[in-house]
Amino acid sequence: MYSIRKIISILPLVFILLLLLLNSCSDRSEFGSESDYIKLGADATVGGTDTTDVDNTTTTDNTTTTDNTTTTDNTTTTADTTAPTVTSVSPTNNSTYKSPATTIAATFSEAMSTVTISTNTSDTTCSGSYQLSSDNFTTCIKMSAAPSASNNATTFTATPTDNLSGGTIHKLKITTSAKDSSSNSLASAYTTNGFTTSPSGSGTITGTVKQGSSALSGVSVALSIYGTTVATATSDSNGAFSQSSLGLGVYSLTYTKNGYLEAIQSGTLSTDNQTLVVATQTMISDACTDAGDISGTIKNAVTGLIIEGVAISLRNGLNTRSGNTISGKTATTDVNGAYTLSSIDPGSYTIQGSKDNWISTYFNVISCSGLSDKNSNMSEELADGAMRIVLSWEGTEDFDSHLEIPCTSSNCSGSNKTDESHLWYGVIQSLAVTYSGVSTKSYHDWGNDDYVTLDQDNYNGTGSASRTGPETITISKLRSGDYRYHVHAYDRKGDNLTHIADNGTVVQVFYDIDQVINFDVPSTAGDLWTVFDYNKSTGFSTLNTMGSEVNPTAVDDH
Repeated sequence: MYSIRKIISILPLVFILLLLLLNSCSDRSEFGSESDYIKLGADATVGGTDTTDVDNTTTTDNTTTTDNTTTTDNTTTTADTTAPTVTSVSPTNNSTYKSPATTIAATFSEAMSTVTISTNTSDTTCSGSYQLSSDNFTTCIKMSAAPSASNNATTFTATPTDNLSGGTIHKLKITTSAKDSSSNSLASAYTTNGFTTSPSGSGTITGTVKQGSSALSGVSVALSIYGTTVATATSDSNGAFSQSSLGLGVYSLTYTKNGYLEAIQSGTLSTDNQTLVVATQTMISDACTDAGDISGTIKNAVTGLIIEGVAISLRNGLNTRSGNTISGKTATTDVNGAYTLSSIDPGSYTIQGSKDNWISTYFNVISCSGLSDKNSNMSEELADGAMRIVLSWEGTEDFDSHLEIPCTSSNCSGSNKTDESHLWYGVIQSLAVTYSGVSTKSYHDWGNDDYVTLDQDNYNGTGSASRTGPETITISKLRSGDYRYHVHAYDRKGDNLTHIADNGTVVQVFYDIDQVINFDVPSTAGDLWTVFDYNKSTGFSTLNTMGSEVNPTAVDDH
């Protein structure tokens, strides 16, 4: 009895335990409760087959990840396997480099690993990925430092330790050890055809220094190129100086002497074995401290008429055509073609005149307390293959232009530079025209097919005593063969004195549509200045020789 009662008393507890057990079996799996499992992304059908995910994988934006990692944006990364290439080099292939020193640059198609762009800096062995050689890589040029990177590591520049040898072909090689930022090497070594350095010591720069009209000796002239002084000359008792053994390039000449203001001018050696005559440098006493105005007139080189609306600007130094102009020192020619630059400090300057559709003109001025009658001429832009030669001088003496033109069998019996092809004011003239009192002639020796005209035949210069303007020749169509240009002091023919030099004579040549070159007269005796030769195949050859001639018809014999 007691036993049965005892069993009955514990039955409710057993029943509760059974209910708990049954509930556990129906709602849980090895992953937890059904609700928790669904939260983790499983199929809600108990006992069903899950083919979507395994190992708690979550799929978002069609991207599959595992081990509870979530990835978005559908991004696929592709490894860079493209080999870099060399897209350009400097100096360029087959060029002539006009400097005693240079930098070598290579540009790649993509960013490169800087540590792989290396060169030889300790000796002349050909090591590193960046090699420069003048003997086909038997040896290599020693560099001053590792190539420097620019343009987001696409361009690398190296500088040789010493000036490159003149008259030599130099080749650049980039080896396959050069790699991009993804460690891809060049597919094959890149080697240039090479560039040629100009011959060393081929050029000469000569000039004269004056104080007023007198020669000035003892002036130190420092010649610099790319910021480095390469030579120094001193003016002699005649004020003359000369420096030879110069490579090609743009030089800055700095003139110094105690008691005088420092002066500078620029000069360019552009061809081998060239003798460059720079403009006569007039030194200014350092006692000259007063600023003044510079004024003048700009005229049409063909018609002699004034030009309105020419923009006038000023640069320091003679023959300075590039770089910054002097701030605030500008002007514009008025209805009379006149300009004024105000409050200009004593010194040497280059004036530039510019106007749309006209070729810019450049002329030198040396100012102490101001200047007047600093005039110049301009030419409208030329047709391709045309040339205009403009002779300017100051004073009242009569200077003449003489041009020898190529001769052909169809129009003359002689060869180049014969009397049959010598054009000057004394040859056949026709179609005389007058512009404001200026005689303008069209002149030919054998007809219009010589393509040469005398635009202005003046017997006075361009200074304050001038009544007219410049002397101008136009070649409307350049022929094959040689042209030679002379300036003859007609009033002083046979004198063999310094009249041409003393009158500030300058020859401007406008050519190639919008180019201009100035020739400065040597400061030596002579009534005949043979200025230059020109051949359209080879360009200009500067002569700058002085001689003497009594007979104008014989000028072409020089």
